[in-house]
This record gives sequence, structure tokens and C-alpha cells, in this order.
Amino acid sequence: MALVNGTALVLLAALGVALGTGFLELGGPAKEVLTHMAGVASGTSKEVMGAVIVGTVGLIFAARHLLRVQNQPRFREPLNVGEDFKVVGRKTQLQLADIPTAVAEMRASFDAGLTLPLKKRMEQLKALRRMMVDNEEAIKQAVVADLGRPWGETMIYDFMLPIIEIEHTIAQLNDMTAKRPVGDFSLLSFPSSQWLQPEPYGVVLVIGTWNFPVMLSITPLLGAIAAGNTVVVKPCNVARHTSKLQAELISKYLDPRVVTTIGSDIDGDRHTTSALLNEKFDVVFFTGSPAVGKVVAMGAAQHLSKCILELGGKNPVVVAADADVEKAAKTVVWARLMNGGQQCVSPDYVLCCQEVAPQFTAACAKYCKQMYPDAGRTPGNMGRIVGDTQMKRLVQLLKTHGGEVVCGGEYDEAERYIAPTVVKVQRSSSLMQDEIFGPILPVCVVKDVPEALAYIRTRPKPLSMYVYSSSTRVQDECLANTSAGGVTINGCLFHAGHASLPFGGVGESGQGAYHGKHTIESFQHLKPCLSRTALPDFGLLSDPFFLYPPWTSLKIGVFRQLLKMV
Repeated sequence: MALVNGTALVLLAALGVALGTGFLELGGPAKEVLTHMAGVASGTSKEVMGAVIVGTVGLIFAARHLLRVQNQPRFREPLNVGEDFKVVGRKTQLQLADIPTAVAEMRASFDAGLTLPLKKRMEQLKALRRMMVDNEEAIKQAVVADLGRPWGETMIYDFMLPIIEIEHTIAQLNDMTAKRPVGDFSLLSFPSSQWLQPEPYGVVLVIGTWNFPVMLSITPLLGAIAAGNTVVVKPCNVARHTSKLQAELISKYLDPRVVTTIGSDIDGDRHTTSALLNEKFDVVFFTGSPAVGKVVAMGAAQHLSKCILELGGKNPVVVAADADVEKAAKTVVWARLMNGGQQCVSPDYVLCCQEVAPQFTAACAKYCKQMYPDAGRTPGNMGRIVGDTQMKRLVQLLKTHGGEVVCGGEYDEAERYIAPTVVKVQRSSSLMQDEIFGPILPVCVVKDVPEALAYIRTRPKPLSMYVYSSSTRVQDECLANTSAGGVTINGCLFHAGHASLPFGGVGESGQGAYHGKHTIESFQHLKPCLSRTALPDFGLLSDPFFLYPPWTSLKIGVFRQLLKMV
């Protein structure tokens, strides 16, 4: 009997492991477990118990898998769509006059249910990954042509990070699109079951930007696809080589009824963006400056469209008297000069306590020379300014800042080159007015941290803030007395790169957030659903008398007591 029971337990364990690993495709540790369990039937009770534990764990994973399948929405079969389209999938170069028809056809694709099945979403996400992997060299060359950026920076931002995000979304797609049971008990709705059901918004407009032209288009695009929307992508023509490449690759790899691009063949950006905003989109996702963000928000508002704005601002750095000055200088210089300073989360100015200001500025000069021995003059060593308009604005700032140049200051307008520059300035300096977006770091000396925080509170809310202090009290003081989209303590940029943290602004620096699971969440509505449960109680609980008028004193009294208990 013991042998029979042991054999049964082994079989249960084997079944649990098999189901838990899915489709009996076992390998690695799972295969070793089953091999070990083959000799358990005649073994000791400890081994039998081990088999039971393994089986139980396997069955838990199996139950989780079955529950996930059960929680998937039952989408209708998509209708055939696209055969009568005149623009989408028909024309390779869309013009302004094509925009109304193109948007209408993308809505027809969504209304037909084309993007609802998870199979279709997965197909497009995998195609998006292939698009990136197959075209590494083309992406590299396009970004170099637009920004002169070192391949190391492009590889991180415009290649690997989008691929990692795609792979994460593919792996988590079933979980992120499944119904989400809500178990909280409520007397008001008892007896009931309730859940959140994700649903796509519809047609999404993604307006890209030029400083990280691939990442800042592809990342929101993948979230919109994963959520089940159709998408119109408007690349930024300031980065014209990358814009044209994106349009070519998207049309080659993705279903045009799911994703289409508009604008890469039209001069400039303003007219295309304006024409697109005249059409109704369900979500508008924009990355760029606060000034243009206001225009986009007004355009979305006329259709009451959800608007996600990833903007910028002057991101402050607070260097306290107890900071690790060397580390602060090293990481601030690194983050400031990434992509030639053209990064929305870049540290834009430093408020440094007077006790450590001389050491901090000297260390900044040291690390500028250490990281860029030839001051970034060699092509491919440091990113160039993207265009002549941007270059003229930065040159004017270099001429009018009125401060003391600690290092750098040289520039070449023809090459759109500016040397890594650190300047000690007063708070009235021209460098302290608007976001710089270039390789120039102004440093202001302050008496103490409270003075720094008081100044930050007078400015528009930044996208990011950076705090350097060894004291948790000072760190907490900075967090509690300022507002920012996100904060990294004793470092720069890292909060924006953590996959589990949402990335976005607040106030003037933006609204909405994405990255990781938050990317797909931005493009799907979590629909609250509640199902009343029928009970054989003659309506005592399932259909109580006090719900319905006329409102007697008894019913009002019962309701009053129930509401107190909720």
C-alpha cells in the first residue's frame, strides 16, 4: 500500500510539474526533478514528501496558468478590413491631404476588431522586435547622420532599451491584458464578483521627437500595440534620416492596418502635426517641449482625447555640504554631456552648497577632461547639436551668461560643436531661465539646502531632480519640500531607466507616465466591472427590499446603518 501511495504521489508530482512548466516542454531543472522523482516510489518518506512539495508547487503554477487563460477577455472574431482602403497600405508616401482618410481607415481597422486578439498583438510585437534586430547598422548610421552621437549612447538608448521593452511586453502580455479580480468586500454590492477589464482606447497618435528619435517613438508604439489599439506614428523630421528610416521599416515589417506613419516625406513638422490634431484620436502621445506640448494638449482637447505629454524643463541638482563631491561631479558631468546635453532628463543646473562649491566645480572640470580628452572635438566622441537653429540659441547663451567659465566654452557653429562647458553663474543668468538642451552646465552657489529648495519651488515643476547627500534627513527634506516628475538620489538618470518605475512629468513637465508595465497601462482603459450573484435566498440578500422606493423610515434607517458599516 505504501508503494502504491508513493507511486500515486510521484505521479501527482510529475503531473504538477508538467502542468506548471506548460505543455510538457520540460528542460533544465524541471527535467532533473522528474528524473529524480522516478526513483522516489520505493524511497524514504522524506523523498516522498519532496515529491509532494514539488507536485504541489507545480499544480499551483498550473492553476495560475489556467486562471490566466480564464481571465483573458473573449474578443470577437475580427472582420475583414482593408480591401477598400484608399490610403493605408496603398500609398507609400502620405501627404497632408491624405490625413483625414488615413485616420478614418485606421479607425475602421480598430472597429473591425483587427487588433483585439492577443495573437495579432503578439504577431506585431514580434515583428517590431525583428525590425529593430535586423536593422542595427541602419539605425546606427541614421542616428549618427542626425546627431553625430557615439554608438555607445545610441546602442543604449535607441537600440537596446527599446528591444528590452519589447521583450518584456511580449513576456508579460497575457498578464497585462487579463481581467484583474478585485476581491474587496462591499456590503453595498454584496453578493457580487468584481474585476477590472483592460480594453484598448481605439486609435492612437504617437508624435515622436528628435533627441532619441527611435526610442521615443518605438516605446510608446509598442505599448499602444500591446494594448490593442491601431496607431498613427508621426516621426520628427528634425532628425530627418531617422524619420525616413522609421517610416520605411514600419511599412516593411508591420501591418499598415495596425501601424502607419505620416509625415516623414513632408517638409517640417508643424503643418503635419496641426493637420493630425484636427482629426479625432482616442489617445495622443507627445514627446517634446512644453511650448509645443501646450499646442498638442489644446488640439487633443477639442476632441476630448486622452493626452500623454512627456515634456522637459530645468532639472535641478542639489549638492549638499555632506555630499560625496567627487561622485556628484562625475555623475552630473556624465549625465549632462550624454547626447550632447540634448536629453529631457539631463541635469540642467546645479545648486551647490558654498562649503563644497570650489571642490565641486574643480571636479567637474576634471571629469570633463577625463571623459572627453579632446573636448569632444573628434567626430563620434560626443554628440553634435541637432540643427542650426538650436546651435544659434546655445551660442547666444554662451555669449550672454555673464558668469565665470570653469572649463570649455569653445564652439564651432559650422560643425554644430560645443565643448563640454561648466560655468559658475548667478541665478539671474541667461543660463538659468529656460531649459538649455546642450552641453553647458551652470553652477549656482547657495548658502544651504533650504535655500536651494526655496529656489526650486519658485520654478516650474521639473521632469527630474537629483539630490546628493549622505544624510537621509537631508534626502527626505528634499523629497518632501519639492515637486518633480522623478528623483534620483546620489546619482543621475537612473530612476528613468528602472523598468518598474513609471517615467513622466508633473505640471509643466508633463502628464501621464510610461516605461515597463506602465507603457501598456497608458494605452488601455481599466474598465470596472461588477456581476451580481444570484442566491436562493428569496431576495433577502441578493435583492433586498430597501433598495426600492417608496422611501419609508425603515428603509432609510437600514440604509443609514449599512453606509456606516461600509
